[in-house]
Amino acid sequence: MFRRPRQTEPDRLSTRLSTILQPLTVIPWGSLAMWYLGVPVVCGATMVVVQDNHYTVAIEKLENAGFTRSIPNRTPPLEVMEGHPNPQQMLEEINAGYKRLDCSCAVFDYPQDDPAEKGLQVYLFPNSFTHIPLGEISYPPNNITYATTTKQFDTYKNLQYPLEQALVESFVMAAIDEETESGYSAWGESLRSWISMMTGYLEVNNDVLDHCSDKQAVEWYSTNFGRIHEAKFGPMDRRISKRLGSGKELPIDMRGNPI
Repeated sequence: MFRRPRQTEPDRLSTRLSTILQPLTVIPWGSLAMWYLGVPVVCGATMVVVQDNHYTVAIEKLENAGFTRSIPNRTPPLEVMEGHPNPQQMLEEINAGYKRLDCSCAVFDYPQDDPAEKGLQVYLFPNSFTHIPLGEISYPPNNITYATTTKQFDTYKNLQYPLEQALVESFVMAAIDEETESGYSAWGESLRSWISMMTGYLEVNNDVLDHCSDKQAVEWYSTNFGRIHEAKFGPMDRRISKRLGSGKELPIDMRGNPI
């Protein structure tokens, strides 16, 4: 599997949320943000970020739009639950890996009037949890329908998609927080997997955080994915096998570049 082209328009879910929450700035996060950049990832729960001082207002706006406060739904498929001797214990153990995440956001069930949104949830985060660098946030006129782009964001009215540098920095800072507060956790591993996918599929190289003023973030990225990691283990293998076990490879790598 190799990367997709970067999107040139916002996704449907983020567009709806930005309309509900306007004029607040809305920042897609997690799999939605990676999908926009071209990572071939399945979009799970919708995750969006607002500035800390807008968090309470955003909760009220979602509730007024028919979204219902809920808890994360991580229940495994029915056949898995039925085959487990203690399904409730299993679910508690799954959720334990996301304890800090769940205490740091507001989770909503979508309104049930649209069959296409049945069972969907949205996670709303304050930016103090996600560490999106907000220095380049811009506010174009409302009559502009195309994207305006800075070094860090693609902007569609009040909807701001973080680009590679901003998103990697955000994931790294969130991963450091998780390791500091919780040690090893399922949420921490999710963040690591997102960073790994971005370094694999996108043009995210060893210098992606060289601009970052947070030295701990720079060191963490270098140790786990960047220069220090490459010096110890060699460069990432981005080759794509035609078929598992075939020994044959496609003439392009994960990023779509010719080999």
